[in-house]
Formats: sequence, structure tokens, C-alpha cells
Amino acid sequence: MPMKSVPLLVFTLLIPGCFGGTVALSPEAKSVTLVRASDRPLHCKPLGKITGSSKSTDAKLAKAGAENDFRNQAAELKANFAVVELENGGPVGTSSERNSFLGGEALLCQTEAMEDAEEKAAAKAQEKKEQEDADREQQEADEKKAQTASKKPKK
Repeated sequence: MPMKSVPLLVFTLLIPGCFGGTVALSPEAKSVTLVRASDRPLHCKPLGKITGSSKSTDAKLAKAGAENDFRNQAAELKANFAVVELENGGPVGTSSERNSFLGGEALLCQTEAMEDAEEKAAAKAQEKKEQEDADREQQEADEKKAQTASKKPKK
């Protein structure tokens, strides 16, 4: 192997390890809330078990990548919450890389804000129905009055 190729080979082998391990957050996953099991919301429907993993030479980046992977998988299941039930991480062999792993569940939860929004929407729909009923009754009364007026004999 020529000497000029050795640095290129080393560079080619090292670069993916530095930049390739962390996972980016997908646009859909931005609406997924990551919580620990102790903060799990009430009124949830389990959608499936999920895992997230990532590697980096920086422990914080590895953890952030695993959280992104975890939220991405939850978003694929149409969840709005991702509950972390298991968390693990550490060095990868004898390298300078660290890995991070999360395991848990994707949930579709009814939050207080969602309940409030549903209640407001239901109240608005009820108000609209009542207004439509009142308008219909007024229209019927006006039509009846017009019919009565047209049936009166003229003097």
C-alpha cells in the first residue's frame, strides 16, 4: 500500500465514528413528549414498546441521540408521549465512544390541555346547535305569522 493512502485510510475510518453515531430528531417527533415512568400521564393508550440508541465520543450527545431515536420511534406509532422505563449507557469497548440506550413505551395520552380543548369545542358546538334551533324556531314563527296575516280577510 503506498504511503499516501495510509493517512487517507485512517481519516476515512475515523470520521464516521466521530459524526455518524448520533440520531437527529425527525420533524414529526418534535410533538412527542419524553417522560420518565414516574411522570407518566394518566388516561393513556399504549401503542407499543420502543427503544432508542446512539453512539458518540461525547456522553451528552450519545444520550441526546438516543432520546431523539426514542422519540422518532414513538412518532412513527402516532404517539404523543414516550415513556422511558429503562436507561443504560457506557463506553463502547476500548474506544473513546460512548453508547446510550433507552427502552420504554409509546403512548397516546389525553392531557389536561387536550381535555380542556375538547370541552371548549363541545361547549361551542352545543352553543351553535342551540343558536341554530332558536333561529329555526324564529323562522317558523315568522312564517306562521306571515301565513296568518295572508289568510285574514281584507276589509
